[in-house]
Amino acid sequence: MNREFVINLVFLVAINLMVKPFFIFGIDLSVQNRVAADEYGRYFALLFVAYLFQVLCDFGLQNFNNRHISQHPKLLPKYFPNLFVIKLALSALYFTVTPLIAVLVMGYSWADMPLLGVLLLNQALAQMTLFLRSNMSGLGHYRLDSFLSSLDKLLMLITCGGLLWASSSGVSVMAFAWMQTLAWVITTTVVFVLLRRKATFSIWPSWFSGTWRTGWLQIRALLRKSLPYALVILLMSAYTRLDAILLERILPDGAAHAEVFAGAYRLLDAANMFGYLFSALLLPMFSRQLKDDATGAAVRPLLSLSVQLIWVCSVGLSVFVYFARYDLMTWMMHAEKHSTYRADVIGWLMLTFVPVCLMYIFGALLTARERLATLNRFFVVGIALELLLNLTLVPQWKAFGATLATLGTQTFIALAMIWLTMREFRFKPGTNTLIRMAAFVGWVVAANYIVISLLDWNFIVKTATIGAITVLGGVLLKLLRPSAIRNEKTASQI
Repeated sequence: MNREFVINLVFLVAINLMVKPFFIFGIDLSVQNRVAADEYGRYFALLFVAYLFQVLCDFGLQNFNNRHISQHPKLLPKYFPNLFVIKLALSALYFTVTPLIAVLVMGYSWADMPLLGVLLLNQALAQMTLFLRSNMSGLGHYRLDSFLSSLDKLLMLITCGGLLWASSSGVSVMAFAWMQTLAWVITTTVVFVLLRRKATFSIWPSWFSGTWRTGWLQIRALLRKSLPYALVILLMSAYTRLDAILLERILPDGAAHAEVFAGAYRLLDAANMFGYLFSALLLPMFSRQLKDDATGAAVRPLLSLSVQLIWVCSVGLSVFVYFARYDLMTWMMHAEKHSTYRADVIGWLMLTFVPVCLMYIFGALLTARERLATLNRFFVVGIALELLLNLTLVPQWKAFGATLATLGTQTFIALAMIWLTMREFRFKPGTNTLIRMAAFVGWVVAANYIVISLLDWNFIVKTATIGAITVLGGVLLKLLRPSAIRNEKTASQI
């Protein structure tokens, strides 16, 4: 399983590296630099509103479906028609409820609703695509799913890139959002057609032409099963997406500060691609392993390997961004937007990447184990902590305060997930492994301080040097070990 995981992970990361960074830094960043700060800040805050209420559109069906189809592939023809109808109904609910909450509860104006409506449409299409892909990965077509994971961004490079090329003098965030809609429509269609070729199933449930009472009973049973997954999504969305919304709502000039937070969040969002890719691969793999081994011993080698890999990647990248925050700011933003304030937000927010990556790994395992109720209790505490920290820090420190709130909350949730995993599976981290992981942090911090802060080299040369030193440190401290891929027993040290 370790070898299969690494092969698919390399394939997945390679495909996404060829596409997604070009959209994030070539397209999205260009739009931010071309429009006014308050206009992009408003777009960013509304985008987070669409993310915050995405549970209405998904209701946990994606993770529920991924886990169960991974364990029981023959259930796809039975589940798909009912889940597809539920997805359509939930999308309609999402379009109805979210604007009302945005206006009546969150204080947005009706003038903001056209843009929010397009963003909701994009999110609904994205959730439908993820649901379709969950069937693909559940059936074991990991590499095809890996290709499909970047198809939307590839199409956005074409649609949004064409918009920027045709509008050299200016561009609106509304037009930018509509170009994303076009890309999502094509992506959803392609994924659906490919899924139909890989599996035989009916689109509409049989009860459409029979007894509707039977259909309602089936739908109610599926919704009841997916409810714990829905709560996970709702609570996770709340504590991960509240920062930008609170920042924009609390401060009189909140939209401008939200734009600063958005610029920093872009780097974190791009990096989070790696953590999400780990999770997307691990959830069906963990589910299959736990089906045959209730004790959880079978997942230990894969868990150990994935934690050590993600530790090298996340610590190496986040520490580099922290030390290189001024250089990255000057590369990302136009000269009129350069400031120490913006650079510090970039550097500190990127440190959140480490706990977020750990959450992806341990969250996938706990989800596969269906320990969702316990997870949800910690998420509720995380939301309370997020609100408290933002209300305390944002009035004084603006976007930097929101950054510290994010870092504190994500660290708390990551530690909670690790503790839950240790309790559930009776895993005890090896002292030797913990020492090597701590030593790696010291190695990376010292290397970045010397190369980035003290040496007067070209930035590209510095970046390449830090990359080589980071990999070398992982190899010397035995966090990157080819033997762990070939032999699963050698990986079981965490």
